[in-house]
Amino acid sequence: MKPMYPLILSWLAGKTGTPDPTAHHLWRKALREATAECAVIESPEYWQSAVGHLRASFPSISPAAAVPSA
Repeated sequence: MKPMYPLILSWLAGKTGTPDPTAHHLWRKALREATAECAVIESPEYWQSAVGHLRASFPSISPAAAVPSA
């Protein structure tokens, strides 16, 4: 089964100059952290937690800048 990665992952990686393998590792780590925090896996809270952990893994991007404007 091919792992699924959020669209924001490539944007964050490109913005910070992080190599794709490293970014994928950070996403898997964020999923583990969200799993430890949330009672229901794949719930909206779970995904919000995972993306929050992912964004925190890229310290050179401020939380406001990490959300692409529409």
